[in-house]
Amino acid sequence: MRKEHNQNDNDNEGQGNNHEFYQIHVDHKPHKWPNPTITGAEIKQLAGVDQRTYEAWQDIPGPDDKLIGDTLAVDLSQKGTEKFFTIKATTTEG
Repeated sequence: MRKEHNQNDNDNEGQGNNHEFYQIHVDHKPHKWPNPTITGAEIKQLAGVDQRTYEAWQDIPGPDDKLIGDTLAVDLSQKGTEKFFTIKATTTEG
C-alpha cells in the first residue's frame, strides 16, 4: 500500500497539513483516500454507481476476489488492499 503525505492540498480544506492519503484504484481509476479504512458503500460512491444495484469487490491476486459489504471496513494499511472494482449485483428470481 502506498501512502502519501500531502503538504498543501486545497481540495481538502480544514483537514490540516501533512495529511496522509492512501492511493487506491476503483474500477481501474486512481483515487487518493484520506482514511486508513474504506467500506463497500464508499467504494461504490467513488465508482459513481448505484448503491442498490452494484456490489463492491476487492481485487485479490489469484482466482478468488472478496465481496466488500456496504458496512464492511477494509484496512488500507495492509499490503495488497489497494485495488477494488464494482459489478452489477446478480439476482435470482424464483
